[in-house]
Amino acid sequence: MRAAFLIGSLILAGMSLGQATPAAASTPAAACASSVGPGIPPPTSVPLGIPGFHAAWYGQSGYPTLCPGERSTATVAYYNSGSFGWVRGRAGETAYLGTTNPVPGHDQPSQLGGDGQLGSPATGWPRYNRPAVQPADYVGPGQVAWFQFTVQAPTEPGNYVLYIRPVIEGATWLEDYGVYWLVSVKGANTGELITVMPTSEGDAQFGTTREYNATINGAPSCIDLAFVDAPGLNFEGRLLSDSNGDAVLSTAATFVTVGGATASGSYVDCAALSANEIRFQVTSSNANSYVDPIVFQDLNGNNKLDGSEPWGIGGPVRFVPPEAATGSRSVTVGAASTARDYFTDSGATATYRYDSNDIFQRSAAAISLSQFEQLISRGDTLSVSYQADDAQASTFNVTKDLGREAPSVDARVDSWDRGPTQNDVGVRFTEPPTNVDDVVYTIQRSSTGTSPTCDASSGAYAELTQTVIGRGSDSEIYVDRNLSVGAYCYRVGAMDPTTGATAFGYSQRVVVNNPPTPVAPPRSLDARVTTSAGSPAVIDKGDVIKIAFDKEMQTPGGSQMRVHDADGTSADIRCLFYEQACTLNPGPETLGGIVYPANTVVTIAMRTEARGVTAGATAGLQLNVTVTSGDFVDSAGNPWDVNGSDDVTLGAPD
Repeated sequence: MRAAFLIGSLILAGMSLGQATPAAASTPAAACASSVGPGIPPPTSVPLGIPGFHAAWYGQSGYPTLCPGERSTATVAYYNSGSFGWVRGRAGETAYLGTTNPVPGHDQPSQLGGDGQLGSPATGWPRYNRPAVQPADYVGPGQVAWFQFTVQAPTEPGNYVLYIRPVIEGATWLEDYGVYWLVSVKGANTGELITVMPTSEGDAQFGTTREYNATINGAPSCIDLAFVDAPGLNFEGRLLSDSNGDAVLSTAATFVTVGGATASGSYVDCAALSANEIRFQVTSSNANSYVDPIVFQDLNGNNKLDGSEPWGIGGPVRFVPPEAATGSRSVTVGAASTARDYFTDSGATATYRYDSNDIFQRSAAAISLSQFEQLISRGDTLSVSYQADDAQASTFNVTKDLGREAPSVDARVDSWDRGPTQNDVGVRFTEPPTNVDDVVYTIQRSSTGTSPTCDASSGAYAELTQTVIGRGSDSEIYVDRNLSVGAYCYRVGAMDPTTGATAFGYSQRVVVNNPPTPVAPPRSLDARVTTSAGSPAVIDKGDVIKIAFDKEMQTPGGSQMRVHDADGTSADIRCLFYEQACTLNPGPETLGGIVYPANTVVTIAMRTEARGVTAGATAGLQLNVTVTSGDFVDSAGNPWDVNGSDDVTLGAPD
């Protein structure tokens, strides 16, 4: 994710993006002060003139640290690397920023901004899932568009993430560079926020070091240092944690010096600061180890990062093998970084670096550097004539290319636009894990007859759009809206940028009924407490709740439900980082003797007490407990029909 980890002062076309100033939505407390980190500069080179609509990330403003409810203006630049211009106000040619995976999800509303619809705050976005539209009337090939949008800090302290991706509305999604905004919200334990520099991705030969510097506000007596495996953040923008809420630490790297003193091991306890700063060096003897350093205040002294303890994360570093020696050889790729212009062999014995002066081929036919970077991935085989001297040209000939296999395709009729009838089709396509990032997929549809299967002979396929799957994900959903009554087949093809060949995967046949079937929101079929860790009479910390639905659901992160008991107690059970751990079953699961399909059972592990709303006669949620409302949604985005559900009562046993 090139955009996510580059850092520096961003000055483009005489305009500094690092000077964004937070504007308060309401006056914060005097003790709370906001800030914006340094801007993130553009790459040294970008592709140009790729046929069709294309975009290359070209820098962005820094990440803000805000008080609850405050706002900040974000700026991101995209370079038009395609052959078509972007025309504001013209259907199928206007460039927007769209919300994307992993959080808040493809085309989903965000808690950081929106137009006030679907639970998003009203911060002036064009739509709840479109943070910004191109500001200029026309952005031609080779020109830069400067998108701006407003984010608003939630009221709860913590770190929040918004992933964005450019889209030509009504035509195609553009390249995904993993661009996101990390918004840190101050609270009772986050006033002493920590910045770790650099935040850029880096690499170092294993056995050598990379240096970082951390700034810690609030004058604590000392701080702890550790590592997490990169990428360090999960889909919510949080550190990956275990079932107890503790960050999962890594032992793949070690500290060499901390604060000028010799250090060792993968954890440093209570390191002293100098003028609120600490400088440290890290290393690893493990080839291709990939870690982020973290710096945190261990407020409870348990040598773990848990709860709401303040933390900061440095840019990831990969420790690579030594540079390859000059010579000719066949190489099977072990790891590749197009952000850093290198790949390693599968045995992790050598690193091969390349630049625009080198020669790139596929099966001995010349290709461009851009095409080479689209091809190279783990498992590929190359014939390499390598020159360790940068002044000499190396030759990289791709002789076996993995990474462009056909995806699996699943099509479902539903109300994907939250309309009253099921006349939309959601096309989920999943690429093999061996496919390279940024493969361009063509999505096509045909009207078909009565055959239940779809293949190349199922009518005349017409292209609907081209898209790429967001980095960090292997699947994506395309929504084909407001279809006429009839039967349809879909196919999605992985396009080869050098040969033009396309490998297609096919969906099953789907039918929009005549008349279209009314919308069917998800209903819960079984709701129960499956584990009681504390008192068996109440829902409390350590309990596990499971709810089975009649439809595939979306990941429950950020969702909540309100419950009440017989004596008048009501509370909110919220799927938030500092509260309950909520997951969706990736495979079939048995509940109450019934086997439910994948993605239909939500599990809620109670890490804290439920958030109280109304006190009853007896403290706590006394079983049995009834769900009165909830905002879990199915894969099409339709909200839980609590009132129409078969079971909304949590009991043990149920």
